[in-house]
Amino acid sequence: MKKFLSALLVLILTVSMLSGCSNKTTGTTEKKEKVRIALWGTQLLENYTQYLCDTFPDVEFEFTLATNSTDFYRYRNDHDDLPDILTVRRFSLKDAVLIKDLLYDLGDTELASTFYGTYLENYTYDDGMVNWLPACADVDSIIINETLFKEHNIAIPTDYDSFIAACEAFEKEGIQGFSSDFGSDYTCMEVLQGFGTSQLLSMEGREWRQQYESGTTNQLSENVWMPVFEKFYDMKDKVGLGEKEIEMVNLDPKDLYTAGKLAMYRGTGTDVIAFPGREGDKSILMPYFGDTENDNWYLTYPSFHVAASKKAMENPEREQLILKIMTAMLNQEGQSCITYGKNMIPYNKNVNLELLPELDNIKPYIEDNKLYIRLASSDMFSISQNVVQRILKGELKTPEEAFNAFNELMAEEKPSDTAVAHIDKSYSNQFTAELGNQAASAVYNTIRSEAGVDMVFGQSCYISSDIYAGDYTETDLGYLINNDVGNPVIAQLTGEQLFNLVSYTLSLKGSRGAVSNESTLYVSSGFEMDISKTDSGYKLNALTVDGKELDMNAKYSVLVCSDYDWFSVEAMKAIGCEDYKNDDGHFEKYVLKRLAEDGGQLEEPTD
Repeated sequence: MKKFLSALLVLILTVSMLSGCSNKTTGTTEKKEKVRIALWGTQLLENYTQYLCDTFPDVEFEFTLATNSTDFYRYRNDHDDLPDILTVRRFSLKDAVLIKDLLYDLGDTELASTFYGTYLENYTYDDGMVNWLPACADVDSIIINETLFKEHNIAIPTDYDSFIAACEAFEKEGIQGFSSDFGSDYTCMEVLQGFGTSQLLSMEGREWRQQYESGTTNQLSENVWMPVFEKFYDMKDKVGLGEKEIEMVNLDPKDLYTAGKLAMYRGTGTDVIAFPGREGDKSILMPYFGDTENDNWYLTYPSFHVAASKKAMENPEREQLILKIMTAMLNQEGQSCITYGKNMIPYNKNVNLELLPELDNIKPYIEDNKLYIRLASSDMFSISQNVVQRILKGELKTPEEAFNAFNELMAEEKPSDTAVAHIDKSYSNQFTAELGNQAASAVYNTIRSEAGVDMVFGQSCYISSDIYAGDYTETDLGYLINNDVGNPVIAQLTGEQLFNLVSYTLSLKGSRGAVSNESTLYVSSGFEMDISKTDSGYKLNALTVDGKELDMNAKYSVLVCSDYDWFSVEAMKAIGCEDYKNDDGHFEKYVLKRLAEDGGQLEEPTD
């Protein structure tokens, strides 16, 4: 049987790297304080991790890429392995309530006081506890083609009635007034909430949200939500939404908009910039329209949310350190590291982020704090999609039927997961100079075996935690590997191109896939890497296969575990490779097949 190798990182490290940071004054060494941070997505590897490393040189950060779900932290806690600092994007207090008592209360901290009270309300449980705080937000609302409106002499909407009038006027011109990707769960949820924001911000709406988020009710309030469904039915009928919108996902409405066949769609500040319409068109992001102009609101969703483990804060000195790190994550400089598109808005009083001119019309709403943070529990995503799509199909014929269907689904008990696999051996996800990352090695060796390729190359932090020995549900198996990245790439590379790929990757700065410290280094399977730590980062010295020098002219099939859209394509261009393809499916499928479908075990890691 062919021997499976992994190249966990043979690093030539200095004494100061092995033992901590060097004290240049005394010549002694001090051990760095270790802080573990789970990052919700790969975009935080671009600048954010390097910013934290530079800001806290005396801290040894251990970064992993978490699955974008608060339930991931339930899984980590089941193994007594909760990170010190937690981040997540898809978030609601309701989903996080099961780990509420494990998290530090930030309510009375100076950090919490930097947030506007209207936004902090959405993070306060009914007992007054505040565990989570939001980073800057993307804005979600209605994108309109201002040029198209002017061409057809149609007034730009200022409220709900003028929005409907504009849709009807465009229909007469043979152009669809409004549409969106109702095949996506987030659009179903956000259109309901966006056009119903005034109801959700009423006194009854605020009270209902806090009760729902705190877990004291699992039903919609009739007084709050019935008008929301009534407005959606009214819009559906007058705008002409139907089954064709259910088939739309992601780029579909944007393609129509770019072709000048659609005047308005639900989108974000990012979309205004990325999909401005036909060449020369001007697009603007308008609010969700209410009954009057004063009832217009923008929907927002934070780029991520931050919390701290209560256990990590038991030592007073460590408590102060972690609060300093969290403050740096959410201050002006920290949030600037994740707003490279200039399309984000802060929730803090003392943070000012530059906006592109295309988003100037949002500024008065920012000044008036007319930005509603979406309610984004798992139930809200899945049930909104179910109910809205049934409305568009004509299966739910009245607002009352839709309201009742929503409540019925909310009241359903969720089936408990059963074990589908057992892992016999545990492996550490911590980097060591001697062994590299054993958990990542075991996973990437398994991927290489299942994919039938010669080699695998991927960042070690994609492995989301230690690998624990014991039973796994299918959900828990999905938590082994970060699942919010693009599909992997399979490339046919010469030895020279492979060498250049590794060198290119180690040299990345301010880009997705960049290496900021040992926990974000790369792991290989099928070849070994000899890497040195330098003053400016890391340097590749040599690649070997079975301990022998890599043949620069030989051809190898290489699976690159990374973000296809943001890293792999650019990497292939950089090394002059044209023979590559997007792999069919996410790389976690290989692990699921081995462990759940075939009942096997992970491959052994290689030192």
